[in-house]
Formats: sequence, structure tokens, C-alpha cells
Amino acid sequence: MTEAALRRALADSIAATLDAMFFTSCERVAGAGGAPQPELAAQVAFEGRPSGRLTLRMAAVAARSIAANFLGEEELAITERQVGDVLCELANMICGFVLSRVEEAEEFRLGPPRMMEVGGFDRPRGAIAHAVETGAGDLEAVLEMEDPICPP
Repeated sequence: MTEAALRRALADSIAATLDAMFFTSCERVAGAGGAPQPELAAQVAFEGRPSGRLTLRMAAVAARSIAANFLGEEELAITERQVGDVLCELANMICGFVLSRVEEAEEFRLGPPRMMEVGGFDRPRGAIAHAVETGAGDLEAVLEMEDPICPP
């Protein structure tokens, strides 16, 4: 798969997952600058050919909003733990969606999604990123592959 096709798969995965499972529409963020503070982040590592990880960063207010949508609850009723659990599930869904389009014949094993520290997060060289505005705040997904998708 080419880099352009991978970028399209990541963008499509974010939009489709937010729309279908979180009842949230999104618009592309110019420049893909990343989410403003305070942020939350979740990461899913995967094994296969290629192996890698998907990191999802999101403004805390946006994470609370989508958690409420996903759980069918009022935002004020959502706990911090629930927000984290939903963010992890969102990262898991986006990662699975992207990988199903990367290599349809390849079998991938996804690790458990986990919350992570966002301080000092630098986008790794060669990573593919896509950022969107959710209406409640920004979300950025960063996909890192250990091996090239389309070898030279």
C-alpha cells in the first residue's frame, strides 16, 4: 500500500468510526497541528506485517463529549475512567479499521489499548498523521509502522 493510500485509509477510518459509533462528525484540521492542551492519549500496538502502533491524542473536552455520545449519557455523568475507557476503545476501533484496509490478506494481532502520557509526545519520523476537529475539540491519530508498507 502506498503512503497516499495509507493516509486515505487513516482519514476514512477516523471519519467512519466517529460517525457510526460516536455520533460525531468531523472536519479536517488544516496543518494537522495536533490537539490543544489539556490532552488525553491512548495507544494500540499491533503485530503483523507490518507491525507498529496507533496513537490517538484528543482534547479532554472532546474526549468527554464523545464518551457521552458513545455511552448514551450526559457529559456531567461520565467519570474520568469512562472517558479513558472510551478513548481506548476509539483507538482500538480506528486501528482495526485501518489495518483491515492496509493488508486484507494479512492477519494482525492488536494489543490491549492503553492510556499514555502525552507530555513530550513527538510525532516519530515517517509516521502518518491525520487530525480532525470534532466540534468539541481536536483529535489526532498518528500511525507508526516498523516496516515500510510498500517496500522500495
